Amino acid sequence: MKQKPGIIKVGGISLIISGVLFFVQYLFLLPLPAPPSVDAELMAWLADWRFNIAMADEVFFFATLLMIPSIAALYRILVRADRIKTLVGCGLLVTIIPVNIMLVIILGRLVYPVYNIELSPDIYKLIISIYYGGMHCTAIILSAATIILSFAIRKSVLGKPAANFGFLAGIFDLIGAYPWLLGTAMAFVSQLFFPAWFVILGIRILIGAGQFEH
Repeated sequence: MKQKPGIIKVGGISLIISGVLFFVQYLFLLPLPAPPSVDAELMAWLADWRFNIAMADEVFFFATLLMIPSIAALYRILVRADRIKTLVGCGLLVTIIPVNIMLVIILGRLVYPVYNIELSPDIYKLIISIYYGGMHCTAIILSAATIILSFAIRKSVLGKPAANFGFLAGIFDLIGAYPWLLGTAMAFVSQLFFPAWFVILGIRILIGAGQFEH
């Protein structure tokens, strides 16, 4: 059965756009210092960085939604090379999507009012801790998914260079899961590899879209 070229091409484009949007999200969050624990300082921190958090939240939403056609394209291409690793890797990526959507909602509660309900500093602390805990969880899942898929990519038409970069991205995904240990700048550097991998895969898919039909 021939693959539908539209699905492959849309997935390649989605990979590129999703990667770029994840990078933009990281750029918005890069200037943010670590959230303070003192109530007054925390409220001032939220006021000072409201725009950055709001923009990161919006970009995060669309970057996550674009993962859906991206995963579909990866599955169609890689399943012929290694069915088991493709199922596991793509399954892990799919798991990240609903978690990310919940994190979008959680992050939005820091900046978007709901019926003018005022939240206490303790509630904000809870929201922030849940957000960073969720990001830690997704980073670990993403690391596993990236490494597993890279083994399948090595056997596929996408090529070994994309797979080798994926292994590197997976390692840095795991490192970036601990931003409180790395500091903001180092965490940002570690996070760059995942969106770059998405863009590389998207470009590779678009270049070879014709051969993926057969």
